[in-house]
Amino acid sequence: MKKMLIPLVALICGVLIVTPALAAGPKTGTLLIHIYYNPDVENADLDPSVGKLDINDWPLSSDWIAKWSKVPDKITLRSYTEIGMMQFDLNNQQWPTGWPGFFNPSGDPHYNASLHFRKAIAHLTNKPKIVSDILKGYGFALKTPLVPALWAYEDPNIVDYEYSRAKALDELAAGGFYLEGGVWKWGGEALPPLKIYIRLDDPNRRTAGEYLVNELKAIGFPDSQLSVQITERAVCYQYVMVLYDYNIYTGGWSLTPDPDYLYDLWSSEYYVGWGAPSVGWAPNYPGFCDHEFDNLAREVKYAATEESARTAAQAASKRFFDLEPIVSLWSAAAVKAYKTGWSGVVNMEGYGIDSAGGVNGWSFLRMAKADDEVIDYGFKSEPEALHVISSQWLWDWSVIGLVYDSLVSRNPFRLNEAAYWLAENITVDTWDKGGGQLATKITVKVKDGISWHDGTPFTIDDVIFSWLFTKKCGAGVAWNYAFVRDINSVEKVDSRTAIVKYNVLSVYAKWWAGGLPIIPKHIWEARFPNWNTPAFNPASVRTYHPWEVPKAGGLTEMIGTGPWKFPSGGWAKGQTIRLNANTGFYDPTVVINNNVVTGADNVITESFWKFRGDATKDGKVTGTDIVQVMAHYGISWSGGDFDGDGQVDLDDFDLVTLNYGKEVG
Repeated sequence: MKKMLIPLVALICGVLIVTPALAAGPKTGTLLIHIYYNPDVENADLDPSVGKLDINDWPLSSDWIAKWSKVPDKITLRSYTEIGMMQFDLNNQQWPTGWPGFFNPSGDPHYNASLHFRKAIAHLTNKPKIVSDILKGYGFALKTPLVPALWAYEDPNIVDYEYSRAKALDELAAGGFYLEGGVWKWGGEALPPLKIYIRLDDPNRRTAGEYLVNELKAIGFPDSQLSVQITERAVCYQYVMVLYDYNIYTGGWSLTPDPDYLYDLWSSEYYVGWGAPSVGWAPNYPGFCDHEFDNLAREVKYAATEESARTAAQAASKRFFDLEPIVSLWSAAAVKAYKTGWSGVVNMEGYGIDSAGGVNGWSFLRMAKADDEVIDYGFKSEPEALHVISSQWLWDWSVIGLVYDSLVSRNPFRLNEAAYWLAENITVDTWDKGGGQLATKITVKVKDGISWHDGTPFTIDDVIFSWLFTKKCGAGVAWNYAFVRDINSVEKVDSRTAIVKYNVLSVYAKWWAGGLPIIPKHIWEARFPNWNTPAFNPASVRTYHPWEVPKAGGLTEMIGTGPWKFPSGGWAKGQTIRLNANTGFYDPTVVINNNVVTGADNVITESFWKFRGDATKDGKVTGTDIVQVMAHYGISWSGGDFDGDGQVDLDDFDLVTLNYGKEVG
């Protein structure tokens, strides 16, 4: 599953943070990642009878949940609703799931026929069976790419395509397709074989793909018209995202908690504008190109308020559904596991207990266990690369996000609240582009006293370089290009402060400046001294492998400011990845009800208490918390006044009851 283009998501607030003192970094000295190619093999090594792993990275199947729920003294299970999705990606640029040509400029009848073909695929997708039989109830069926956390942004009038072979056949007939002589035809010609790529490494997606193949056979598709490849991720990537030579692919995305990804993943700009397929890959690899959807999704991305974004997202989701460029499948009601006895595990809202593509670095910063100096962490798949500019995959970012930092990230228990990392202070404002046109302006002040892993001081120049270098790399090279594509100018104010002005006004622009992974200028500029000249070739960036370049001090040129250092030789392909604790790591910071909270432990304790309703501050929400809130109902009591409005009221009671049974880890 690919990681969405925001590996370290960020919310920015206009508040001043006091610079904290340096902390001691992670509480455990080594993070050792063990590489697998199947989640069941990985989980077998987490099983108490084996004891090799301490924590896993992939939602558990129902069998593992049933088995481990019986031994809470040995295995701890933690559930969350995933901010991610699985889908059947359909190639909108290849017959018969689509037709080559952007926006159907010629009015070719193939275009209309392909729409009916895609709807037929939707009717052949038995989502209730997938949720009940494959996921065993641990998932939510999706109608559009808006996951449960964003269902308020989805058009409430959408009624999903009913699973029905008869309706699938009706759609095919409406598109002019017909079965003759044992083969499917259109316009007198037999259809070419459907090129279907099914991921081998994910049992759930594999079974869902096999279900679809069986449905196609059930409505008359012969083996000669089904080219089915159940194969490794690398093979799928080559044919789906490099060659674009496919019809159906069992895809998946890890997403962000904001609906602007509708534009960043499926607008035509992220296919045509990225030069796909000539550049090798683009986020919109299904090649969905529709003017009306583009306009609506653009209104989401460049909405001035959350209210206008919601209105636009509802219309965009309806247009997306009507054209069905992909078949949205499910979002996981996920459960992950770790060995009982480890303290400090953080079950982050929407992402779970582990690194989750670099979004949740809290657990590995805080995990500790007596007499154990190694956290053994399982990966379902191996990273493709550890390239902070160009990497695309979830497992790449699950490593990269521990080595590199962004200015800010999400509070793990309330995703619309900021957690400050490299930034001390960020303010959001507007500027006049001319003629009264307002656009977003963001002012960043970074913390003092932070160093890169090689000892070089971190400064605002690194931040400015990261913004501008990523923009220079451009589409098709910079995976996080969406963060910087709308930058108008960057101004250095002083040694710790910079202003970035955007060409657009957007409620989401506050995430862009703060969410970009920050890279060391002294490393990357030395490799690409001509980066800011016409002679710069962005494609050359992809061939630079900093994790393979030795550097003094036992490191490589994969140098970050994050809590974990990547040592020279740290990646034994197909086996392990070793990270060493950065003992000079600085304290993360949050602001809760205008109070500054400093240090990872304090951040977690205070955030869980305030945002989960933990009146007793014991790291879990129980009946005792409900009793305490009820006992102080209607009076001023800071222990239960979670929203800071001066008294314990219905809002506070609702928070406790909503989170009943939740724990930090």
